Amino acid sequence: MPLSTRIMTLKAKKPDKLPVYEPNIPEPTSRAELLKYWIILTLDERTANNVLWLSEGGSKVSRMTTEVCPCLNRPERFEHYPQLMCKESIWASRCYWEVSCSGWVFIGVAYEGAGRKISDGQCGLGENEESWALGWDGSCYDAWHDGISIRVSDMPHCSTIGVYVDQPAGLISFYTVETEESSKKKDVKLIHRFKNPIKEGIVPGFWMGSNSSCLILKKEE
Repeated sequence: MPLSTRIMTLKAKKPDKLPVYEPNIPEPTSRAELLKYWIILTLDERTANNVLWLSEGGSKVSRMTTEVCPCLNRPERFEHYPQLMCKESIWASRCYWEVSCSGWVFIGVAYEGAGRKISDGQCGLGENEESWALGWDGSCYDAWHDGISIRVSDMPHCSTIGVYVDQPAGLISFYTVETEESSKKKDVKLIHRFKNPIKEGIVPGFWMGSNSSCLILKKEE
């Protein structure tokens, strides 16, 4: 497949302006509150390992084939791990986004300067002190940071995951997003929350297993 077809370019909608950061306010507890901090994300094809393929205007990543993309060896590209990052960096703000995944996908964030080459050592999301991630291992959720895994065994699998980051407060929270039977509205349930100092800008990213895909969802109007 030609390099020019790796990512389709579409006219992007002007992003919503995030609220001005106010310290010492309660953490959101509902999806309605989280939506106030919605951020529009775009996958960065320059960071994508060569087994990953982008589509839908840079909002979907897939690993459904063993075919390798003939891409340039850029400094920001993951050399060994089947991962990629988004273009947007989070700093001095609160942000929230949702993704829909199938297969083996770890959703996370990493420092802008986190390693991406074999010479950098462990570069998988959650394998080092510069990244945090959550994924479904087939029987339960695993939350990873600095090479340490926390198993979350009391939460059923959900295909839609929400991620909330409060960078100044050092909070990274992962939620299931499902429609409540009683209200017929979507709401969230907390899977896991990390609380660590976040000392520089962090970027959303994805670690993709074989026969897997992940779509960054649009905000519902």
